[in-house]
Formats: sequence, structure tokens, C-alpha cells
Amino acid sequence: MQTPAPGKRRYEKNRQQILAAARAILLEEGLQAISMRNLAEKVDYSPAALYKYFSGKEEILENLRQEAWALMHESEPGLPPGLPLQEVLLRMARNYIDFATRYPQYYLLVMSPSDNIPGNFEEFLQDPNFMPLIQFTEEAVASGAIRIPQGYTPLHLALFFWFSVHAISTLKVTMMNNCQDAFETTSLEAIQMVMAAFIKETPASFQSKGKRP
Repeated sequence: MQTPAPGKRRYEKNRQQILAAARAILLEEGLQAISMRNLAEKVDYSPAALYKYFSGKEEILENLRQEAWALMHESEPGLPPGLPLQEVLLRMARNYIDFATRYPQYYLLVMSPSDNIPGNFEEFLQDPNFMPLIQFTEEAVASGAIRIPQGYTPLHLALFFWFSVHAISTLKVTMMNNCQDAFETTSLEAIQMVMAAFIKETPASFQSKGKRP
């Protein structure tokens, strides 16, 4: 395997140094504190020098977003096999909320506007970070484990579940920051209350196989 030339190694090292500085600012001061000027001061470069390594602030943030998505997936614990559907959904919600609680700045970055947001709703539905939830809901409805009112689809239920968990996560790390535990407990109880209206007695054929939806 060919060793990269010294110039390429220095280039990549400098890129990683800039990303490390951006990461530190994000986690310590928040998204609003990241600017090319602040980054330049942090790494002792001129602002113009940063553009040798990145096209601008958005490219740097996109690198951090990808880190955040990877961390979110890596930090999700596996589900034990044989769990009832309601428990699977509850654990999925807790995992999502736990990530936002442990890494609030990463979470807010992932949900912030960017140049790479879906161009339309159909594109959003093909997002690999959302598709598994749709597929999971479709399988649960097809198995008879979940009933939905006539005229609605599994997509409606998947969106409702995501809206609910996203709202809890966002509120917990922002407006409800001073009462996080009580807010999360009551919010998850509210999700359980609504899910009880949709979930039937879980058929044996649709118990958790221990995989992440």
C-alpha cells in the first residue's frame, strides 16, 4: 500500500486540526459560536488560510454533522430479542432522547438548516436515517401488531412517532432544561398512552429480533 506523500499528510493533518477546533467550539460554546474568524484564532491561522482546506463554514459543519450521525448510530444499544412491540418503541424513543441529552450540541447541529437538507418530501422519505422507521412501522402494521384508522398509512404513524420523540428531545435540551427528568418521564408516559390506542396484543411473529429499526 502506497504511503501518502508528505504534502498530503500535512494537508490532512491540518484539516483534522481545524475540525478538532470546530468540534471543541461546538461542544463548549454552541453552534452559534462557530465562525471562520473564531476557528482561525483557535488554530492560529489567518481566516483566508482556512479556505485552503474547506470551502467555507458550511463544509466544516457538514463534516461535524456526519460525525454526529455516526455517533448517534454507534451509541444506540441493541434490543434484546423477544421484546413486545410497545417496549421496542419505548426503548427506541429513549435511545433517541438519550442521545440528545448526552450530546445536545451535536443534536441541535444535526437538526439545524444546512445546504444538504432534502430538496423535497420524497427525497426526505429516502433518507437512510429515516427509512428504517418507516419500514419498521410498515412491517408492524402488516403483521397486525398495530392497527391504524381507515384512511391512514404506516407513514402517518412513523411521522407521528418521530415528531413526538423529536419534540421531546428538543424541548428537553432547550426550554425544559431545568426540569429534564420530570419532563422526560411524563412525555414518555404520553407516548405510551397514545401507542396503547394503536398497538394490539403483540403477535408472536412480531416480537423484537434484537435489531435496531
